[in-house]
Amino acid sequence: MPQRKESSPLIVIFLLSAILVIFILQIPLQKVEIKAEIPRGADVAVIGGMTAALLSALEAAENGVQVFLFPNGQDPGEDSSFLVTGGLAAALTPPQGELEAEYTLESFAEKIKENGGGLNDPALLDAFILFVPDLYRELKEISGLYFDTLPQPDAKPYLHFSSQPGAALQFKQNLLERLRNSTVTVSEDKVKELIFSPQGQLEALMLESAGGETYRFYIQAAILADGGYSGVAHYRHKYLPAGNLVNLRPAQKGEGLQLAEALGLDLVQMGFLNAQLLFYAPLESSYLPLPAEPWDNASFINTAGQFLPWEKSSYREAVAFVFNSPPGGPFMMALEEPPAPFDRFFRRFDDLEGLMQAYSFTSTPAFPGFRPPAPDYYVSPLRIGIDYTLGGIAVTPRAEVKKEGNIVPGLYAAGEIVGGLHGEALLPGMALSETFFLAETAGEAAAEYARR
Repeated sequence: MPQRKESSPLIVIFLLSAILVIFILQIPLQKVEIKAEIPRGADVAVIGGMTAALLSALEAAENGVQVFLFPNGQDPGEDSSFLVTGGLAAALTPPQGELEAEYTLESFAEKIKENGGGLNDPALLDAFILFVPDLYRELKEISGLYFDTLPQPDAKPYLHFSSQPGAALQFKQNLLERLRNSTVTVSEDKVKELIFSPQGQLEALMLESAGGETYRFYIQAAILADGGYSGVAHYRHKYLPAGNLVNLRPAQKGEGLQLAEALGLDLVQMGFLNAQLLFYAPLESSYLPLPAEPWDNASFINTAGQFLPWEKSSYREAVAFVFNSPPGGPFMMALEEPPAPFDRFFRRFDDLEGLMQAYSFTSTPAFPGFRPPAPDYYVSPLRIGIDYTLGGIAVTPRAEVKKEGNIVPGLYAAGEIVGGLHGEALLPGMALSETFFLAETAGEAAAEYARR
């Protein structure tokens, strides 16, 4: 019995030592577990920094879901100036009522169809028209701006502009302030890939951090909203002469559309572009759009000797002339000193020979009647700016992205990355209207899908 009593403390000491050793060995194991990748994610991810992305993110957050915004290198809201200065296209608004400019929803829909050559997606257009009665009021609540001016109530009763000074800047500032005060998380990590489950449902993004680390970010839904491809239009459309183009929207690099193409998503109306004629100063790399009304005694010429009178030509004919001119070779020639502010783009010549030598003409312009006009000649280089790409991803009226005609579960799109609403041309003021419509629709639908 005494021997057993003497061994008891030894047993206790042995057991305590064993427990201590096990505890010490567990410490590095616990550290390994902490270092293991913890799944990161959110309910909804919005990809892009354009106005449509910001509006989509805000709408989704207001519908009660966790939202991450990935600008992907874009300055948030940097297209807001383009949208606001282009005006708002709408019907059934207070300014129209005050001016007694009767413009029904049916008239608006027909005008969009007519301007787009009747190529619009009927379901998408119908959904937009149903949204229009709330457009003016909701845009006022979001932006704090009144689009209260109708400069052409007889010719364009649907087109509104804001009378508030600095409207474009105020629009952006108000939008960014709403974003800062929202529950939306803005991430600087870049979206590299969309990942789907074996059943074809969107489940994650592959992200890359500033340090080059890649990781999965798990989500319920995503909205593509990084804009069109205006900044790289000549890469997608090889027929466009790069030498005659000015990049009006450099932020729009079409990365979202590249993701869409890699996934085999449905793209529509990719051949239509909104081209703008520009006076151009090469040394300053500055430009100014041509006025809507032609000038007297003004013509288009190019270094190949081709000639087109401005007064007798449509805008499309003038655009085609510049497109088909030798690179760097299209010009506007006026026989009277151009008015300000266009005069700074023009150079005066006393004779035709000096003009041709200065710009390396390969052939004398073939003027009508075979007699050159008398000097003086005022000449400005011309370029074309692609300010809007009309094609993009095919979506349902709920902004759901389609692949081979079927809905891709969990994937939505908003803004200029979407095609189908315009057809072959953009109605003035529709850029802002379309952006707001699709952003509201996509944000609400994505949130609803994430909560299911």
